[in-house]
Amino acid sequence: MKGTSRFLRIAVTIATATTLAAASLAAPVGATETAGPTRYAVVFNDPNSIPAGADAAVAAAGGTIVTRIEQIGTVGVESANPNFIADIEASSLVTAADPDVPMDLIPEGESGVGAYDSDHSVNNGGVYAPPGPDPQPMPDHLGREQWDKMRHNATLTGSYAIQKGRKDVVVAVLDTGADVLPKPHPDIAPNLDFARSRAFVDSVTGRALPAGDPNPASWDDRHGHGSWCLSAVGAPINSVGVSGIAPNVTLVALKVLGDTGRGSFLGVANALVYAGVNHFDVASMSLGGYLNHSDFNAFYIILNRATQFARENGVLPVAALANNNFDLSDGRFFRDFFEAPGEIPGVVGVSATGYFNQKAFYSNYGVGATDVSAVGGSTRDYSGVPGSGLGPPSQPAPYRGQGRVVGAWSLENTGGVLPPNFVEECDPASGQCATYAWVQGTSMATPNAAGVAALIISQYGDFDPNNPRKPHMAPTQVESILQISANNQPCPEPGTFTGGPGFTSADTDCEGANIEGVGDGYTNFFGKGIVDALKAVTLYKPTNQQ
Repeated sequence: MKGTSRFLRIAVTIATATTLAAASLAAPVGATETAGPTRYAVVFNDPNSIPAGADAAVAAAGGTIVTRIEQIGTVGVESANPNFIADIEASSLVTAADPDVPMDLIPEGESGVGAYDSDHSVNNGGVYAPPGPDPQPMPDHLGREQWDKMRHNATLTGSYAIQKGRKDVVVAVLDTGADVLPKPHPDIAPNLDFARSRAFVDSVTGRALPAGDPNPASWDDRHGHGSWCLSAVGAPINSVGVSGIAPNVTLVALKVLGDTGRGSFLGVANALVYAGVNHFDVASMSLGGYLNHSDFNAFYIILNRATQFARENGVLPVAALANNNFDLSDGRFFRDFFEAPGEIPGVVGVSATGYFNQKAFYSNYGVGATDVSAVGGSTRDYSGVPGSGLGPPSQPAPYRGQGRVVGAWSLENTGGVLPPNFVEECDPASGQCATYAWVQGTSMATPNAAGVAALIISQYGDFDPNNPRKPHMAPTQVESILQISANNQPCPEPGTFTGGPGFTSADTDCEGANIEGVGDGYTNFFGKGIVDALKAVTLYKPTNQQ
């Protein structure tokens, strides 16, 4: 049945990457409407433009257009008509419409550019290999704590010695914004493009804005999640705090989540289109929610169109698969549900691993959903986590955080929940102080993978100064190298993994060699394996190097 109440049947089960609370698809958690006219997303038949009669059709259904995304034939609408969806879908111009309701979208628990093949997993080779060892030398004050970067070989003796990233490679982080007020975070601001950063949702309500707001006050991070993700991708080497996977790339903050982690998929789509218009290189999305194809067909189409537009304009979208230990390919369990944007065709879906290179206890996974994996941290690694109390009593605790991973955090934190490991660190040499947090989640894995993608583009991309508007590298090629260079991981023995207390899918089965059509080395836990920054930039003879 169509109508404004359809959002009540959505199962959004994601919150902060630090709580890792259990969730169920049976409960309509996270979708709320604010006071005032109901918001809707309307997708028109033409995938490339808004038709001339759009305003009249919307008005006839009792609505007013408040947001226009011309490039994907989509508008945001306000209407007080309780039958708006049925009325607007009666128009011959319209494909579908959905309620646009702010949702909790931070995962809980925590060669030429052309059309993209809808097959989600690239059939690439690769070999079984362990991820990077620790310790490895790191340059900044908290580098000794960055075992996740060591696993990815993004260290002084690893990828940093070959490629730190180019300034003309841009990674857009779609999240809660960047910590820039009242004082810019020293592990974000040096690489942040203030001029091109935008807010696509309202900070308080999470509602989609008519267009991207360039005012830093609108995209300032008052949660912390977005700042962590930005630093994981591209925190500079500056002796302060942490360093990112690609410490020389340019960062752009695109705020698609409000101060409490609420956001709108219309805002996400608008940000992806903005990334495409600007020919950014990578879009990192540590966010997601579960939608039903029948009830939210419009958003499935909108996110598909936005992803396709971004890829056609040189952007590789990378997204978290969420934190509920769900097998996303289990049709008996998920039926008509899909995880967005991680399962949208053309988006690289990332699962999370822990200290001992196992699937993190919370990480979603699945055939065709998991493309690659990356370190997201894990406090419940049943082989034992240094310092967690889960391992042998004699096991040392070389790292803080009990299996979590460290990154920048917002000092304001007016909308989010303070992580349990939240500190202010001061560099003894420079005296600079900033806030950091140890957290865990597929949210943390995603920017690690996005950073490796940025290094691939920096190393092998086309930077012809005579054509600055040309995409630097085809996303399909970037994705291929990301997967080929990943360290394939075998299924654990035994192949059944217990997620632990509070998870609805307690027994998790790893599948690998018996899966047809996904290529050697693929498993539903790890995809093509744990991404490796050093291997990614040394696979081929460099065509450019910095």
